[in-house]
Parts: sequence; structure tokens; C-alpha cells
Amino acid sequence: MNRIELREILAGNPWFRDLPQTLAEGILSEGRVRRFEDQAIFRTGDEANGVFALLSGQIRISQTTSEGRAALLMVATPGAWFGESSMLDGKTRSTDAAAIGKTTLLQIDRAGFARLTRNNPEHYAPFVQILGDRYRKALDHIVHTSGLPLAVRLAQRLGELGRGHGRKEGGGIVVDLRLSQEELAGTLGVSRQTVNKALKDFERKGLIAVGYASTTLLKPAALEKLAKAEVSLPSDVG
Repeated sequence: MNRIELREILAGNPWFRDLPQTLAEGILSEGRVRRFEDQAIFRTGDEANGVFALLSGQIRISQTTSEGRAALLMVATPGAWFGESSMLDGKTRSTDAAAIGKTTLLQIDRAGFARLTRNNPEHYAPFVQILGDRYRKALDHIVHTSGLPLAVRLAQRLGELGRGHGRKEGGGIVVDLRLSQEELAGTLGVSRQTVNKALKDFERKGLIAVGYASTTLLKPAALEKLAKAEVSLPSDVG
């Protein structure tokens, strides 16, 4: 992958497009293309090994709660950046990042990140901005979903996954993320058993079909209405 191709992919993210030219060029110079397939990029407790940009494929970011439950935080798409938190505060990783299928990343390792920022303190600000934007989105999500019934929140989450990571097939959308029910439950703040019950209810109503490694949104429009609480909610789903 040459420099022009790298720039085009990274420019798909407004964050990169708005960077000072010196930082953008520095990222292209310091970055190293890495390829992974169904493997960990880093795990909770690891020392920071760099900041990453996703060039192709998908990356799943998750966290394990104190009760031992896995919670999906983000599924990144090309152009997205991740791993900046530990690079900024010097602490160990607090999340797990794993490649889903064949994945290509641009990695700026610790030494490269130091070269980008050591003599240019203003280069820290854009990376801090990533954290700020993520924090603000998390707060907005909590405020707007905390009081909603589980069925609505589940429909919203499935819709988000479909829009960001699904592929159209017939009249539905297939989401191939190998997302466990435990991880999905963690994003909704409920138990795996509770989300399993809700998914089965969606299946009975013909909204989705759950496979071994994928979920098919059979009626995306109906899910979207449910996500907006425009239809009556099934009493047995919460």
C-alpha cells in the first residue's frame, strides 16, 4: 500500500482531513502497515504498543466488567483510530482489541508517537480530541437510552451494527461480526440470558434470524420503527 492509498483511506475520517499538514505527513511517515487475521491487537493489561488506524477489515474493541462480563464498546471501520488512550496517559491497556477476519492497520509505535509529539506539543491536541469525542458520544448515548425499554435499545443496537457493518442480502441485512450474546448484553447493561430472551422474541416476530456467526436483520424498516419507539413494545422483552 503506497502513501497515496494510505492518505485516501485515512482521509475518509474528518479527523485526519482536518489535521495540520505537518502532523498528517508525520503520521504517514511514522506509520507502519500491519496485517492481522482473527487475532488480538492488544489485551487488557498490556503495555501500550502504539496508536492504530484501521485501513481495511474490522476491529472489535471490548472490555470485561468487574463481574467478568464482556461488553462490546466499538466495531471500527476503515479510517477509524483506536489505542490512543494508553499512548496519552502511559497506563496499560484497559480494553481488548481484536481483528475480525483479514484486517490491515497502520500502526504508529511508541517511538514513532514520541517523535511526532516530543518536539511538537501541539500534536497532542488532535489525539486528545479523539478521546473527547468518544467521551461525549458515550455520554449522549447514556442520556438518550438509559430510560428506554430493552426492546428499543436492542433494536437501536442492531440497527447501528447493520448500518455500519452489514451487507445487503435479499431484502435483509446480514451482520457478520461473530458477536457473542454476552458482548451484546454488555453493551445494553443486561445479562446474557435477558438479551437471549429478547433476541428469541425478535426471531419469533420475524424481525431477525440469528446464526452461528451472524445475525440477519430480516425487516430493517420494522426494526428502525421499533428503535424509534414508533410501535408497541412486546411486554415480555422489557
